[in-house]
Order: sequence, then structure tokens, then C-alpha cells
Amino acid sequence: MTKRMCALLCAMLSLMVVFLSAGYASLTDNFALRGHAKIEVPSGLFITNIERVSYSGLRTAEATFEPYSTTVTCSLRKSSNNTAGSVTFRITVFNNTDRVYAFRKLYYQTDVDGYANDKIRTTSGNRYIGVSVIFPQDENGKNKTIGIKEELTFEVIYTIGSSSSTFPSRNTYQTLINYQFGINVDSEEEAVEAVHEKFLNILNTSSTYGTLVDVLDNKYDGYNEWTSNYVGNVGNATSDDALTVNTLFAGQLELIINGETRPATVLIKHENLDNNENTGDNYTARANTGSAITRNGCEMTLYLTTHSLERADSADGYAPVYVTVFTRDKDAEGNNVGEWYKIGDIYEGRANIVGYKGEADGEGSFVTDNWVAYDRTYTVSERYSYHVPAGTTIKALAQVVDDEMIAEFGRLLTEAKAIIDDVRYAGTGIDEVEDAFWDAYRHFSLDENNNPVPDPNVTRAQLCPDVRALDAAIRTVKEKIEEATALFS
Repeated sequence: MTKRMCALLCAMLSLMVVFLSAGYASLTDNFALRGHAKIEVPSGLFITNIERVSYSGLRTAEATFEPYSTTVTCSLRKSSNNTAGSVTFRITVFNNTDRVYAFRKLYYQTDVDGYANDKIRTTSGNRYIGVSVIFPQDENGKNKTIGIKEELTFEVIYTIGSSSSTFPSRNTYQTLINYQFGINVDSEEEAVEAVHEKFLNILNTSSTYGTLVDVLDNKYDGYNEWTSNYVGNVGNATSDDALTVNTLFAGQLELIINGETRPATVLIKHENLDNNENTGDNYTARANTGSAITRNGCEMTLYLTTHSLERADSADGYAPVYVTVFTRDKDAEGNNVGEWYKIGDIYEGRANIVGYKGEADGEGSFVTDNWVAYDRTYTVSERYSYHVPAGTTIKALAQVVDDEMIAEFGRLLTEAKAIIDDVRYAGTGIDEVEDAFWDAYRHFSLDENNNPVPDPNVTRAQLCPDVRALDAAIRTVKEKIEEATALFS
């Protein structure tokens, strides 16, 4: 063997050792992480502490916050008639996201039962409860932003007026306020992604998922089943529904897009969209007779717009409404396994405006049955994209079986398995290929020769996340191989 061949062989062996070491390090890191107990701390900006700084003229003054939210309940009781009172609280918020936030405004609904929200003003006067926020300032005299994984403390002053007729003595007044913080993003696309990130976190955190499902189930009135499977903060939504949504999203529906403040309007619907009872989850509602109505295989669908629902400046007079479907897998016994994940794409379309409960009048809402897609092309992988004709419904998008997509899936599976089986491939990237391959196993089987065979009936929407993951992982490995080859060229 020549010296040149020996040198080349030694170099290749050294490179393989490096790749194997990197792969082993990645594997052991994963085991180390998986060896610890899982602590569910949701993504989002939320209050972590409230402390009372001072108070006067009040017999009691207490404030509590809902876990993982920016919603605060404050209880005030005056010392006597015709005496004003005030209390200062110090509130700390933590930004557990990868985006920068800024304080936007106070949100309080005036028709929430049991609370004196109708008496809240930014300044109290003798007949009102004044709430003012004192936020730390930056060098330009503007409110400081809350950076990624950072916390910030600000003060809020509650002042209760002196009017004895409005505020009788010995009565306790409760307020319910959501301190809204907006995500600072440069584009509408980023804003939409940020809201989707939060919604997926809501679904995959047991406490917030439980809250959402309970609200959906409890809405059924015994007569109109469809009223039990949606909740939103859309126009003329009920107070409880709007408050539920704003609390779940912990203020993340207040957006600052390229300096412009725009609220996000969402509607969450719970139904079997893909016509497959082996995906999604189940819900049970009670009929007016007391009997149970169960619906199986229900996806969670998020409808979102960052515009006013009715837009005179758009071509068709309607706001663009983005619709995205989320589901989860079930085992052979019908039990949910794994986390929720997005299927298909974030589809852009329009929806006719109807009232929140289907009335013809009202500020407006939108439901699955009247949303239709815009004419768009969506790219899934390096070799595959698909076209959605205008007017397509979300149910059609969730149920279509696309032979070209299945063929692309099969090609990627074969390529991924070749990489996994080839002993020359090792190191960075190989674990991603293996993960993507076996995560996709729900949609393929292995034949007698151990070759992957795609399910011929799997929907395009279900394949989208697997095809994207396989395509990205394979391209990563190829790039590493090219880099390694270049070292010896």
C-alpha cells in the first residue's frame, strides 16, 4: 500500500471517529435530558410574582394571578365611607419565548359577572377604580421591552374613589385585568408563526389543554351541538369565551408588527376534519336529556387573522384568515400517544362574516363551514409542492389523498433508509435522519425485504410534517458528506 493511500485511509478513519463521537455525544445528551423529570413550563410571557408595596385608606388589598398568564384578580375593601384608598403592587413577568415583547395595554371586560370592571378607569375619580401602570423606561423615554428569556418588574397602582354611593363601606370590590404584552415582529408572517407556536404549546401543556377542553365541553347547551366545539375572541364573542382565549394565550394575541399595533383574532374549533377516528382526540357533551354525545378523532383547528374581519381595502372586502389543523396520534387501543402536531400547511383564505352563534348580524365570526382557501401554491420539500385552488374548504384540504405526495414520501423513505443502513454514514445528522424515519412509521410499513412501503390511503395533510422532516434531515446529511469530501479533494 502506498504512503499516499495509507495517509488517505488514516484521514478517513479519523474523520469517521469524529463523526461517530459527535453522534454519540448527541445521543448521550438526549438520554441525559430524557433521564430527568419533565417540568411543564409553557412557552409565553407570564407573571411570576406579585408583591404589595404599600396601601392606604383600604382595609384589605390583595392581588393574585392565574398561573402562566398575565391575568390578575385584585380585591379591594375600603376602610370607611367617603374615603379614597390606593394600593401599589410590584409585578414581575418572565418572557419564556424566543421573541421580544413590549407592554401594550390593560384589558378588562365590563360585563364579567362578579367583578367591578365596569368601574375601572385609567384615572379613578371619586366614582371609579383607577388602574395605572408605571413601566421602567429606556434611554429614549419609552417603555422597556422584555427580552428573550428575561424578566422585568413594573408597578401598578389601584386607586378606589371616595364616593359612598358607588362604593358602600365594608364591601369588597374585585377587578379582573389582563396585562397585555405584544410580540415585536417585522412581518405578518412572523406574527402568524408566533401565534401558532403559542397555540401548539397550549395543546401540549396538560394544564392549558385541560382548560381549553373543559371550556369546549361545558359550552354545549343540550340543543345545538355545534356550539360546544368552538371558542374564540372574535367579534361579539361571549365574555367568558374571550377571557378564556386571552388568558390561554397570555397576552400573545396583542401584536406589534413592524411598529404597528394589531390584535390577533382567533377561533379554535374542535371537530373530526380528516374523517379519521384514529387521530386527534375525543370529546363528550351532554344532551338536554342528560344522555352523552361523543365525537371521536377530533382535530383542533386554529383560525387566525391579524386584520379587522371586514376589510374595505382588500380585493374582496374580507380579511385574510389563516387556518391550521393540529392533531395527535392514537395507539391500537385508541389511547392518545405523543404530542399534538401541525398537519398540512398554514392555509390562507377568507370567511364570510356571521354572528358568533350563527346569527346573521353581529360584529363577526367565522366557522369551518364558510371558510374557503385563496389560490395558493405550498412548497413541502425540495422536489414537491402542491396547488390549492380558490374556494377549497378546510375539510377538503384535510382529507385529500395525493398520489404524487405519497410517491415523494416513498422516495424520501428509501433514501433515508439507505443512509441509515450504510455504515459509511456516521456522526452529525444521522440521528435526525433516524428520528424522522421512525417518526414517519405511522404512515408506512416494512415489507418482507425490510423496505418501506407507504400507506396508499394516507392524506396529504398527514404526510406534510413527515415529508418536511425527512427532506430536511436528508439534506443536512448530504451537506455534511459534501463538506467531508471537500477536505480530501
